[in-house]
Amino acid sequence: MVFRSPRRQRGAIGLMAALTLGLALLFMLLVIDSGRLYLEQRKLQRVADMAALEAVGASADCQGASSSALAMARRAATRNGHPDETGRTLLAECGSVKTGANGVRTFSPDASKSEAIRVTAGHDVASSIAAGAWALLGGAAVPTQTRLQAQATAGRSGPSVARLNIRSSLAVIDTAKSSQLNALLGALLGTQLQLGVAQWQGLLDANLNLLRFLDALAVQAKVSAGNYTELLQQTVQLGDVLNVMAQVAQQDNALVNLSGLVDLSVAAKNAGGIVLGDLLNVQNGTTQAGLDASLQVLQLVQGMIQLANSQHAVEATLPISVLGLANVTTRLKIIEPPQFSAIGDPSLALPGAPQAAGQIYVRTSQTRLLLKVDLGPLLGGLNLGIIQLLPNPSLDVGLEVASASSHVIDHDCSAPASKRLRVDNDAAAVKLMIGTINSTAFFSSQTPADAAPLILLRVLGIDIGLGANSPVLAQSETYDFLKPPDLDQPPPASRTMNTQNIVASLGKTLSGLELTPRIPLVSLLLDLVTGLIGGLLGSLLDPLLNNLLALLGIDLNQITVEAALSCHSGRAQLLI
Repeated sequence: MVFRSPRRQRGAIGLMAALTLGLALLFMLLVIDSGRLYLEQRKLQRVADMAALEAVGASADCQGASSSALAMARRAATRNGHPDETGRTLLAECGSVKTGANGVRTFSPDASKSEAIRVTAGHDVASSIAAGAWALLGGAAVPTQTRLQAQATAGRSGPSVARLNIRSSLAVIDTAKSSQLNALLGALLGTQLQLGVAQWQGLLDANLNLLRFLDALAVQAKVSAGNYTELLQQTVQLGDVLNVMAQVAQQDNALVNLSGLVDLSVAAKNAGGIVLGDLLNVQNGTTQAGLDASLQVLQLVQGMIQLANSQHAVEATLPISVLGLANVTTRLKIIEPPQFSAIGDPSLALPGAPQAAGQIYVRTSQTRLLLKVDLGPLLGGLNLGIIQLLPNPSLDVGLEVASASSHVIDHDCSAPASKRLRVDNDAAAVKLMIGTINSTAFFSSQTPADAAPLILLRVLGIDIGLGANSPVLAQSETYDFLKPPDLDQPPPASRTMNTQNIVASLGKTLSGLELTPRIPLVSLLLDLVTGLIGGLLGSLLDPLLNNLLALLGIDLNQITVEAALSCHSGRAQLLI
Protein backbone atom coordinates (compact mmCIF):
# COMPACT_ATOMS: atom_id res chain seq x y z
CA MET A 1 0.00 0.00 0.00
CA VAL A 2 1.53 3.32 -1.03
CA PHE A 3 0.82 6.64 0.66
CA ARG A 4 0.71 8.93 -2.30
CA SER A 5 -1.74 11.56 -1.24
CA PRO A 6 -0.79 14.44 1.09
CA ARG A 7 -3.73 13.56 3.24
CA ARG A 8 -2.29 10.19 4.15
CA GLN A 9 1.17 11.80 5.13
CA ARG A 10 -0.41 14.26 7.56
CA GLY A 11 1.28 14.11 11.12
CA ALA A 12 4.51 12.46 9.94
CA ILE A 13 6.61 15.55 10.65
CA GLY A 14 5.28 15.65 14.22
CA LEU A 15 6.29 12.06 14.79
CA MET A 16 9.79 12.72 13.45
CA ALA A 17 10.09 15.83 15.63
CA ALA A 18 9.10 13.88 18.71
CA LEU A 19 11.65 11.15 17.94
CA THR A 20 14.36 13.75 17.25
CA LEU A 21 13.57 15.63 20.45
CA GLY A 22 13.71 12.40 22.42
CA LEU A 23 17.08 11.50 20.98
CA ALA A 24 18.37 15.03 21.70
CA LEU A 25 17.23 14.78 25.31
CA LEU A 26 18.81 11.35 25.62
CA PHE A 27 22.17 12.54 24.25
CA MET A 28 22.04 15.67 26.42
CA LEU A 29 21.42 13.50 29.45
CA LEU A 30 24.32 11.27 28.44
CA VAL A 31 26.67 14.25 27.98
CA ILE A 32 25.71 15.85 31.28
CA ASP A 33 25.94 12.59 33.16
CA SER A 34 29.26 11.61 31.58
CA GLY A 35 30.60 15.08 32.23
CA ARG A 36 29.61 14.80 35.88
CA LEU A 37 31.50 11.52 36.24
CA TYR A 38 34.48 12.88 34.29
CA LEU A 39 34.75 15.91 36.57
CA GLU A 40 34.46 13.74 39.67
CA GLN A 41 37.19 11.44 38.33
CA ARG A 42 39.39 14.42 37.47
CA LYS A 43 38.90 15.89 40.93
CA LEU A 44 39.75 12.53 42.49
CA GLN A 45 42.90 12.28 40.36
CA ARG A 46 44.00 15.73 41.50
CA VAL A 47 43.50 14.62 45.12
CA ALA A 48 45.69 11.55 44.55
CA ASP A 49 48.36 13.60 42.76
CA MET A 50 48.63 16.20 45.50
CA ALA A 51 48.60 13.60 48.27
CA ALA A 52 51.45 11.64 46.66
CA LEU A 53 53.53 14.76 46.00
CA GLU A 54 53.15 16.07 49.54
CA ALA A 55 53.99 12.68 51.09
CA VAL A 56 57.20 12.49 49.03
CA GLY A 57 58.00 16.15 49.69
CA ALA A 58 57.80 15.49 53.44
CA SER A 59 60.13 12.46 53.11
CA ALA A 60 57.42 10.24 54.60
CA ASP A 61 57.79 6.47 55.00
CA CYS A 62 55.64 3.42 55.70
CA GLN A 63 57.49 2.06 58.71
CA GLY A 64 55.76 1.18 61.98
CA ALA A 65 52.14 1.03 62.98
CA SER A 66 51.54 4.71 62.22
CA SER A 67 52.64 5.36 58.66
CA SER A 68 53.77 8.93 58.15
CA ALA A 69 53.13 8.48 54.41
CA LEU A 70 49.45 7.77 55.02
CA ALA A 71 49.19 10.61 57.55
CA MET A 72 50.74 13.14 55.16
CA ALA A 73 48.63 11.88 52.23
CA ARG A 74 45.42 12.06 54.29
CA ARG A 75 46.24 15.58 55.43
CA ALA A 76 46.75 16.71 51.82
CA ALA A 77 43.59 14.91 50.64
CA THR A 78 41.47 16.52 53.35
CA ARG A 79 42.79 19.93 52.40
CA ASN A 80 41.83 19.25 48.76
CA GLY A 81 38.23 18.20 49.44
CA HIS A 82 38.63 14.45 50.12
CA PRO A 83 37.99 14.05 53.88
CA ASP A 84 38.15 10.80 55.78
CA GLU A 85 34.47 9.83 55.75
CA THR A 86 32.10 7.09 54.57
CA GLY A 87 32.28 6.58 50.84
CA ARG A 88 35.81 8.02 50.55
CA THR A 89 38.98 5.95 50.91
CA LEU A 90 42.69 6.68 50.76
CA LEU A 91 45.62 4.27 50.65
CA ALA A 92 49.35 5.15 50.68
CA GLU A 93 52.01 2.60 49.73
CA CYS A 94 55.79 2.92 49.76
CA GLY A 95 58.11 1.22 47.33
CA SER A 96 60.25 1.83 44.27
CA VAL A 97 59.71 2.58 40.59
CA LYS A 98 61.51 0.58 37.91
CA THR A 99 61.69 1.38 34.22
CA GLY A 100 61.41 -1.66 31.97
CA ALA A 101 63.09 -2.31 28.65
CA ASN A 102 60.02 -0.94 26.88
CA GLY A 103 60.39 2.35 28.76
CA VAL A 104 57.29 1.77 30.87
CA ARG A 105 57.53 2.55 34.59
CA THR A 106 56.11 0.12 37.13
CA PHE A 107 55.63 0.53 40.87
CA SER A 108 56.84 -2.24 43.22
CA PRO A 109 55.36 -2.00 46.75
CA ASP A 110 57.87 -2.40 49.59
CA ALA A 111 57.12 -0.91 53.00
CA SER A 112 60.84 -0.82 53.88
CA LYS A 113 61.58 1.63 51.04
CA SER A 114 60.45 5.15 50.36
CA GLU A 115 61.95 5.88 46.95
CA ALA A 116 58.40 6.39 45.68
CA ILE A 117 54.94 6.64 47.25
CA ARG A 118 51.75 5.50 45.51
CA VAL A 119 48.43 6.96 46.66
CA THR A 120 45.08 5.39 45.73
CA ALA A 121 41.97 7.47 46.30
CA GLY A 122 38.41 6.14 46.04
CA HIS A 123 35.03 7.83 46.03
CA ASP A 124 31.43 6.48 45.78
CA VAL A 125 29.22 8.70 43.63
CA ALA A 126 25.64 8.43 42.40
CA SER A 127 25.33 6.01 39.49
CA SER A 128 24.95 7.22 35.94
CA ILE A 129 21.30 7.71 34.83
CA ALA A 130 22.07 6.54 31.30
CA ALA A 131 23.83 3.43 32.60
CA GLY A 132 20.89 2.77 34.92
CA ALA A 133 18.39 3.08 32.08
CA TRP A 134 20.42 0.68 29.96
CA ALA A 135 20.60 -1.80 32.87
CA LEU A 136 16.79 -1.59 33.28
CA LEU A 137 16.25 -2.39 29.62
CA GLY A 138 18.41 -5.46 30.08
CA GLY A 139 16.55 -6.50 33.20
CA ALA A 140 19.60 -6.18 35.47
CA ALA A 141 19.70 -4.69 38.99
CA VAL A 142 20.55 -1.01 39.11
CA PRO A 143 23.30 -0.03 41.64
CA THR A 144 22.72 3.33 43.25
CA GLN A 145 26.46 4.07 43.69
CA THR A 146 29.37 3.92 41.27
CA ARG A 147 32.93 3.47 42.55
CA LEU A 148 35.54 5.90 41.17
CA GLN A 149 39.25 5.33 41.79
CA ALA A 150 42.44 7.28 40.99
CA GLN A 151 46.10 6.45 41.52
CA ALA A 152 49.23 8.61 41.54
CA THR A 153 52.86 7.64 42.13
CA ALA A 154 55.39 10.33 43.10
CA GLY A 155 59.10 10.30 43.88
CA ARG A 156 62.37 12.12 43.41
CA SER A 157 64.56 11.46 40.40
CA GLY A 158 67.86 13.02 41.57
CA PRO A 159 70.85 11.25 43.18
CA SER A 160 71.66 11.08 46.88
CA VAL A 161 72.98 14.34 48.37
CA ALA A 162 74.81 14.73 51.69
CA ARG A 163 76.01 17.77 53.61
CA LEU A 164 78.61 18.22 56.35
CA ASN A 165 79.17 21.19 58.65
CA ILE A 166 81.87 21.50 61.28
CA ARG A 167 81.58 24.07 64.02
CA SER A 168 81.69 24.90 67.69
CA SER A 169 78.61 25.75 69.68
CA LEU A 170 77.57 29.18 70.92
CA ALA A 171 74.16 29.01 72.61
CA VAL A 172 73.51 32.44 74.15
CA ILE A 173 74.79 35.94 73.47
CA ASP A 174 75.10 37.96 76.67
CA THR A 175 76.23 41.52 77.21
CA ALA A 176 79.85 40.54 77.75
CA LYS A 177 80.00 38.44 74.58
CA SER A 178 78.36 41.14 72.48
CA SER A 179 80.98 43.72 73.46
CA GLN A 180 83.76 41.19 72.86
CA LEU A 181 82.35 40.23 69.46
CA ASN A 182 82.20 43.92 68.55
CA ALA A 183 85.85 44.36 69.48
CA LEU A 184 87.09 41.12 67.89
CA LEU A 185 85.22 41.19 64.57
CA GLY A 186 85.66 44.96 64.38
CA ALA A 187 89.43 44.48 64.65
CA LEU A 188 89.33 41.89 61.86
CA LEU A 189 87.32 44.29 59.68
CA GLY A 190 89.55 47.22 60.56
CA THR A 191 86.66 49.27 61.90
CA GLN A 192 84.54 49.78 65.00
CA LEU A 193 81.37 47.78 65.57
CA GLN A 194 78.62 48.80 67.96
CA LEU A 195 76.07 46.01 67.61
CA GLY A 196 73.79 45.52 70.61
CA VAL A 197 73.00 42.31 72.44
CA ALA A 198 69.68 41.89 70.61
CA GLN A 199 71.40 42.30 67.24
CA TRP A 200 73.98 39.59 67.98
CA GLN A 201 71.24 37.34 69.36
CA GLY A 202 69.30 37.88 66.14
CA LEU A 203 72.26 36.65 64.09
CA LEU A 204 72.47 33.62 66.37
CA ASP A 205 68.75 32.80 66.08
CA ALA A 206 68.47 33.23 62.30
CA ASN A 207 68.97 30.62 59.58
CA LEU A 208 69.77 31.32 55.94
CA ASN A 209 68.46 29.32 52.98
CA LEU A 210 71.58 28.65 50.90
CA LEU A 211 69.74 28.26 47.58
CA ARG A 212 67.85 31.54 47.79
CA PHE A 213 70.98 33.30 49.05
CA LEU A 214 73.08 32.13 46.10
CA ASP A 215 70.31 33.03 43.62
CA ALA A 216 70.05 36.56 45.05
CA LEU A 217 73.82 36.97 45.16
CA ALA A 218 74.06 35.88 41.51
CA VAL A 219 71.92 38.89 40.55
CA GLN A 220 74.21 41.19 42.57
CA ALA A 221 77.35 39.64 41.04
CA LYS A 222 75.84 39.65 37.50
CA VAL A 223 76.23 35.87 37.16
CA SER A 224 73.75 33.90 35.09
CA ALA A 225 71.03 32.23 37.15
CA GLY A 226 71.84 28.68 38.22
CA ASN A 227 75.58 28.93 37.45
CA TYR A 228 76.64 28.28 41.03
CA THR A 229 80.13 27.08 40.11
CA GLU A 230 80.96 30.45 38.49
CA LEU A 231 79.38 32.34 41.38
CA LEU A 232 81.38 30.49 44.05
CA GLN A 233 84.64 31.21 42.22
CA GLN A 234 83.96 34.90 41.62
CA THR A 235 85.32 37.62 43.90
CA VAL A 236 82.47 39.56 45.49
CA GLN A 237 82.67 42.44 47.94
CA LEU A 238 82.10 41.37 51.54
CA GLY A 239 79.78 44.33 52.16
CA ASP A 240 77.61 43.32 49.20
CA VAL A 241 77.51 39.70 50.36
CA LEU A 242 76.35 40.66 53.84
CA ASN A 243 73.74 43.05 52.41
CA VAL A 244 72.27 40.30 50.20
CA MET A 245 72.37 37.91 53.15
CA ALA A 246 70.35 40.39 55.23
CA GLN A 247 67.67 40.66 52.54
CA VAL A 248 67.31 36.89 52.08
CA ALA A 249 67.49 36.01 55.78
CA GLN A 250 64.70 38.46 56.58
CA GLN A 251 62.34 36.48 54.33
CA ASP A 252 62.76 33.32 56.43
CA ASN A 253 63.14 34.98 59.83
CA ALA A 254 60.34 37.54 59.92
CA LEU A 255 60.29 37.70 63.73
CA VAL A 256 64.07 37.90 64.20
CA ASN A 257 66.03 41.13 64.61
CA LEU A 258 68.44 41.14 61.65
CA SER A 259 69.42 44.80 61.79
CA GLY A 260 72.88 43.62 62.86
CA LEU A 261 73.44 42.18 59.39
CA VAL A 262 72.65 45.53 57.82
CA ASP A 263 75.08 47.29 60.19
CA LEU A 264 77.76 44.69 59.43
CA SER A 265 77.31 45.17 55.68
CA VAL A 266 77.91 48.91 56.12
CA ALA A 267 80.95 48.32 58.35
CA ALA A 268 82.41 45.85 55.82
CA LYS A 269 82.11 48.12 52.78
CA ASN A 270 85.90 48.64 52.71
CA ALA A 271 86.84 45.11 53.80
CA GLY A 272 87.51 44.00 50.22
CA GLY A 273 86.32 40.96 48.34
CA ILE A 274 85.98 37.29 49.17
CA VAL A 275 85.63 34.11 47.14
CA LEU A 276 82.73 32.12 48.57
CA GLY A 277 84.16 28.91 47.14
CA ASP A 278 86.86 29.15 49.84
CA LEU A 279 84.12 28.94 52.46
CA LEU A 280 81.38 26.80 50.88
CA ASN A 281 82.47 23.62 49.14
CA VAL A 282 79.71 22.65 46.71
CA GLN A 283 80.39 19.63 44.52
CA ASN A 284 80.15 20.25 40.77
CA GLY A 285 76.83 19.09 39.38
CA THR A 286 74.99 19.45 42.68
CA THR A 287 71.28 19.92 41.99
CA GLN A 288 69.31 22.89 43.23
CA ALA A 289 67.67 20.59 45.78
CA GLY A 290 71.12 19.88 47.21
CA LEU A 291 71.55 23.60 47.84
CA ASP A 292 68.11 23.96 49.43
CA ALA A 293 69.59 23.83 52.91
CA SER A 294 69.62 26.00 56.02
CA LEU A 295 72.83 27.52 57.40
CA GLN A 296 73.26 29.36 60.71
CA VAL A 297 73.71 33.09 60.06
CA LEU A 298 76.17 33.96 62.86
CA GLN A 299 78.54 31.12 61.96
CA LEU A 300 78.42 32.09 58.28
CA VAL A 301 79.09 35.76 59.10
CA GLN A 302 82.08 34.84 61.28
CA GLY A 303 83.44 32.61 58.53
CA MET A 304 83.12 35.36 55.91
CA ILE A 305 84.87 37.95 58.07
CA GLN A 306 87.69 35.51 58.83
CA LEU A 307 87.88 34.70 55.12
CA ALA A 308 88.25 38.38 54.24
CA ASN A 309 90.92 38.75 56.90
CA SER A 310 92.88 35.75 55.63
CA GLN A 311 92.80 36.85 51.99
CA HIS A 312 94.19 40.26 52.84
CA ALA A 313 96.81 38.89 55.27
CA VAL A 314 95.63 41.26 57.98
CA GLU A 315 97.24 40.84 61.35
CA ALA A 316 94.97 42.30 64.03
CA THR A 317 96.14 43.51 67.41
CA LEU A 318 93.10 43.05 69.60
CA PRO A 319 92.19 45.75 72.12
CA ILE A 320 92.31 45.18 75.85
CA SER A 321 88.48 45.19 75.96
CA VAL A 322 88.45 41.81 74.19
CA LEU A 323 90.53 40.26 76.92
CA GLY A 324 89.41 42.26 79.90
CA LEU A 325 92.90 41.94 81.36
CA ALA A 326 95.76 44.36 81.70
CA ASN A 327 99.36 43.38 80.93
CA VAL A 328 98.25 41.08 78.08
CA THR A 329 98.16 41.99 74.40
CA THR A 330 96.99 39.65 71.67
CA ARG A 331 97.88 39.53 68.00
CA LEU A 332 95.72 37.41 65.73
CA LYS A 333 96.12 36.32 62.14
CA ILE A 334 93.74 34.02 60.30
CA ILE A 335 95.94 31.75 58.20
CA GLU A 336 93.12 29.79 56.57
CA PRO A 337 89.37 30.46 56.68
CA PRO A 338 87.02 27.86 58.12
CA GLN A 339 85.47 25.40 55.70
CA PHE A 340 81.89 25.84 56.77
CA SER A 341 79.86 23.47 54.61
CA ALA A 342 80.36 20.75 52.01
CA ILE A 343 77.59 19.38 49.79
CA GLY A 344 77.82 16.57 47.27
CA ASP A 345 76.94 13.05 46.15
CA PRO A 346 77.97 10.46 48.79
CA SER A 347 78.13 7.69 46.19
CA LEU A 348 81.41 9.26 44.99
CA ALA A 349 83.05 8.81 48.41
CA LEU A 350 86.61 7.47 48.42
CA PRO A 351 87.74 6.45 51.93
CA GLY A 352 91.18 7.77 52.75
CA ALA A 353 91.18 10.25 49.85
CA PRO A 354 89.42 13.41 51.09
CA GLN A 355 91.18 15.59 48.52
CA ALA A 356 90.03 13.52 45.54
CA ALA A 357 87.51 15.00 43.13
CA GLY A 358 83.89 14.93 44.22
CA GLN A 359 84.54 14.30 47.91
CA ILE A 360 82.36 15.67 50.71
CA TYR A 361 85.04 17.00 53.02
CA VAL A 362 84.94 19.83 55.54
CA ARG A 363 87.54 21.29 57.91
CA THR A 364 87.88 24.09 60.41
CA SER A 365 90.20 27.06 60.19
CA GLN A 366 93.90 27.17 60.91
CA THR A 367 94.54 30.01 63.33
CA ARG A 368 97.57 31.36 65.16
CA LEU A 369 97.36 33.26 68.39
CA LEU A 370 100.27 35.09 69.99
CA LEU A 371 99.92 36.45 73.51
CA LYS A 372 102.50 38.59 75.27
CA VAL A 373 102.27 38.56 79.06
CA ASP A 374 104.09 41.00 81.33
CA LEU A 375 105.23 38.85 84.27
CA GLY A 376 106.42 41.76 86.37
CA PRO A 377 103.06 42.64 87.95
CA LEU A 378 102.22 38.94 88.26
CA LEU A 379 105.31 38.03 90.24
CA GLY A 380 105.54 41.31 92.10
CA GLY A 381 109.29 41.86 91.56
CA LEU A 382 110.43 38.54 93.02
CA ASN A 383 113.73 38.80 94.89
CA LEU A 384 114.74 36.00 97.24
CA GLY A 385 118.38 36.87 97.45
CA ILE A 386 119.94 34.05 95.46
CA ILE A 387 116.93 34.05 93.09
CA GLN A 388 116.25 37.33 91.36
CA LEU A 389 113.64 38.19 88.71
CA LEU A 390 115.22 40.01 85.79
CA PRO A 391 113.66 43.43 85.05
CA ASN A 392 110.65 43.73 82.73
CA PRO A 393 110.19 40.03 81.90
CA SER A 394 107.73 39.55 79.01
CA LEU A 395 106.61 35.99 78.28
CA ASP A 396 105.26 35.00 74.84
CA VAL A 397 102.57 32.31 74.58
CA GLY A 398 101.94 31.05 71.04
CA LEU A 399 99.14 28.71 70.01
CA GLU A 400 99.07 27.13 66.57
CA VAL A 401 95.70 25.58 65.76
CA ALA A 402 95.91 23.20 62.82
CA SER A 403 92.49 21.82 61.88
CA ALA A 404 89.56 19.58 62.57
CA SER A 405 88.00 17.77 59.65
CA SER A 406 85.25 15.38 58.59
CA HIS A 407 85.03 13.28 55.43
CA VAL A 408 82.11 11.21 54.10
CA ILE A 409 83.35 7.69 53.36
CA ASP A 410 80.13 5.68 52.92
CA HIS A 411 76.34 5.86 53.01
CA ASP A 412 73.31 3.57 53.00
CA CYS A 413 70.02 4.53 51.35
CA SER A 414 68.60 1.04 50.84
CA ALA A 415 65.72 1.64 53.29
CA PRO A 416 64.61 4.35 55.74
CA ALA A 417 65.31 2.08 58.71
CA SER A 418 68.94 1.57 57.66
CA LYS A 419 69.61 5.11 56.39
CA ARG A 420 73.19 5.93 57.39
CA LEU A 421 76.04 8.33 56.64
CA ARG A 422 79.55 7.22 57.66
CA VAL A 423 82.30 9.81 58.17
CA ASP A 424 85.90 9.98 59.26
CA ASN A 425 86.45 12.70 61.89
CA ASP A 426 89.84 14.14 62.81
CA ALA A 427 90.42 16.50 65.72
CA ALA A 428 93.17 18.97 65.06
CA ALA A 429 96.63 18.91 66.51
CA VAL A 430 97.91 22.09 68.11
CA LYS A 431 101.26 23.30 69.22
CA LEU A 432 101.74 25.33 72.38
CA MET A 433 104.90 27.47 72.53
CA ILE A 434 106.02 29.31 75.67
CA GLY A 435 109.05 31.52 75.99
CA THR A 436 110.41 34.10 73.55
CA ILE A 437 108.82 33.90 70.10
CA ASN A 438 109.89 35.67 66.92
CA SER A 439 106.56 37.16 65.80
CA THR A 440 107.67 37.45 62.15
CA ALA A 441 108.43 33.74 61.95
CA PHE A 442 105.36 32.86 64.01
CA PHE A 443 102.96 34.54 61.58
CA SER A 444 104.80 33.36 58.47
CA SER A 445 103.19 30.70 56.31
CA GLN A 446 106.58 29.27 55.28
CA THR A 447 108.90 29.61 58.24
CA PRO A 448 108.54 27.18 61.15
CA ALA A 449 108.55 28.80 64.55
CA ASP A 450 109.64 27.65 67.99
CA ALA A 451 109.84 29.36 71.33
CA ALA A 452 113.30 30.08 72.72
CA PRO A 453 113.66 30.00 76.51
CA LEU A 454 112.84 33.33 78.12
CA ILE A 455 115.70 34.52 80.34
CA LEU A 456 113.62 35.08 83.41
CA LEU A 457 115.65 34.49 86.56
CA ARG A 458 119.21 34.85 87.80
CA VAL A 459 120.25 32.24 90.32
CA LEU A 460 123.69 32.55 91.90
CA GLY A 461 124.72 34.70 88.93
CA ILE A 462 123.47 32.16 86.35
CA ASP A 463 120.73 33.20 83.90
CA ILE A 464 117.81 30.77 83.90
CA GLY A 465 115.56 30.38 80.84
CA LEU A 466 111.87 29.47 80.87
CA GLY A 467 110.31 27.81 77.83
CA ALA A 468 108.34 24.95 76.29
CA ASN A 469 107.33 23.65 72.86
CA SER A 470 104.50 21.18 73.49
CA PRO A 471 102.78 19.54 70.53
CA VAL A 472 99.36 17.99 71.07
CA LEU A 473 98.64 15.01 68.84
CA ALA A 474 95.52 14.65 66.71
CA GLN A 475 92.69 12.24 67.42
CA SER A 476 90.64 10.32 64.84
CA GLU A 477 87.40 8.34 64.72
CA THR A 478 84.98 6.75 62.26
CA TYR A 479 81.39 7.60 63.08
CA ASP A 480 77.98 6.55 61.68
CA PHE A 481 75.16 9.09 61.57
CA LEU A 482 72.06 6.87 61.88
CA LYS A 483 68.92 8.08 60.10
CA PRO A 484 70.22 11.60 59.43
CA PRO A 485 67.48 14.03 58.32
CA ASP A 486 67.12 15.35 54.79
CA LEU A 487 68.97 18.53 53.80
CA ASP A 488 65.85 20.68 53.99
CA GLN A 489 64.80 19.41 57.43
CA PRO A 490 66.67 21.16 60.28
CA PRO A 491 68.15 20.45 62.68
CA PRO A 492 70.81 18.16 61.18
CA ALA A 493 72.24 15.17 63.00
CA SER A 494 75.25 16.15 65.11
CA ARG A 495 78.29 14.48 66.60
CA THR A 496 80.40 16.14 69.27
CA MET A 497 83.93 14.82 69.29
CA ASN A 498 85.59 15.35 72.67
CA THR A 499 89.21 15.96 71.88
CA GLN A 500 92.09 16.24 74.28
CA ASN A 501 91.39 19.06 76.70
CA ILE A 502 93.89 21.36 75.07
CA VAL A 503 93.20 24.79 76.49
CA ALA A 504 92.15 23.58 79.94
CA SER A 505 95.43 21.68 80.15
CA LEU A 506 97.40 24.86 79.52
CA GLY A 507 97.73 25.43 83.24
CA LYS A 508 99.08 21.92 83.70
CA THR A 509 101.55 22.47 80.86
CA LEU A 510 102.68 25.75 82.35
CA SER A 511 103.03 24.27 85.82
CA GLY A 512 105.34 21.71 84.30
CA LEU A 513 107.68 24.28 82.81
CA GLU A 514 111.33 23.68 83.32
CA LEU A 515 113.99 26.25 84.01
CA THR A 516 117.29 25.53 82.33
CA PRO A 517 119.93 24.89 83.36
CA ARG A 518 118.94 23.02 86.56
CA ILE A 519 120.99 23.77 89.67
CA PRO A 520 120.72 20.91 92.20
CA LEU A 521 121.44 23.14 95.18
CA VAL A 522 118.40 25.30 94.56
CA SER A 523 116.07 22.81 92.85
CA LEU A 524 113.51 23.16 95.62
CA LEU A 525 113.31 26.94 95.17
CA LEU A 526 113.21 26.57 91.38
CA ASP A 527 110.24 24.19 91.63
CA LEU A 528 108.55 26.73 93.88
CA VAL A 529 109.12 29.52 91.36
CA THR A 530 107.99 27.52 88.29
CA GLY A 531 104.93 26.31 90.14
CA LEU A 532 104.07 29.89 91.03
CA ILE A 533 104.55 31.10 87.45
CA GLY A 534 102.64 28.16 85.98
CA GLY A 535 99.75 28.54 88.38
CA LEU A 536 99.43 32.27 87.75
CA LEU A 537 99.66 31.95 83.97
CA GLY A 538 97.37 28.95 83.86
CA SER A 539 94.58 30.65 85.79
CA LEU A 540 95.08 33.76 83.65
CA LEU A 541 95.37 32.24 80.20
CA ASP A 542 92.92 29.32 80.36
CA PRO A 543 89.75 31.46 80.41
CA LEU A 544 91.33 34.04 78.12
CA LEU A 545 92.11 31.57 75.33
CA ASN A 546 88.86 29.68 75.76
CA ASN A 547 86.88 32.90 75.44
CA LEU A 548 88.83 34.21 72.47
CA LEU A 549 88.63 30.95 70.53
CA ALA A 550 84.93 30.59 71.25
CA LEU A 551 84.29 34.07 69.82
CA LEU A 552 86.14 33.03 66.67
CA GLY A 553 83.95 29.97 66.33
CA ILE A 554 86.73 27.59 67.38
CA ASP A 555 86.39 25.22 70.32
CA LEU A 556 89.44 23.05 70.85
CA ASN A 557 87.69 20.91 73.43
CA GLN A 558 84.59 20.00 71.41
CA ILE A 559 84.40 19.61 67.66
CA THR A 560 80.78 19.35 66.50
CA VAL A 561 80.15 17.76 63.10
CA GLU A 562 76.66 18.11 61.63
CA ALA A 563 75.34 15.88 58.85
CA ALA A 564 72.28 15.63 56.64
CA LEU A 565 71.48 13.08 53.93
CA SER A 566 68.79 13.15 51.25
CA CYS A 567 68.67 9.71 49.65
CA HIS A 568 66.81 11.13 46.67
CA SER A 569 67.32 14.72 45.64
CA GLY A 570 65.30 16.90 43.34
CA ARG A 571 61.79 18.21 43.74
CA ALA A 572 58.99 15.74 44.32
CA GLN A 573 57.40 14.86 40.97
CA LEU A 574 54.82 12.48 39.57
CA LEU A 575 56.44 9.37 38.13
CA ILE A 576 53.33 7.38 37.14
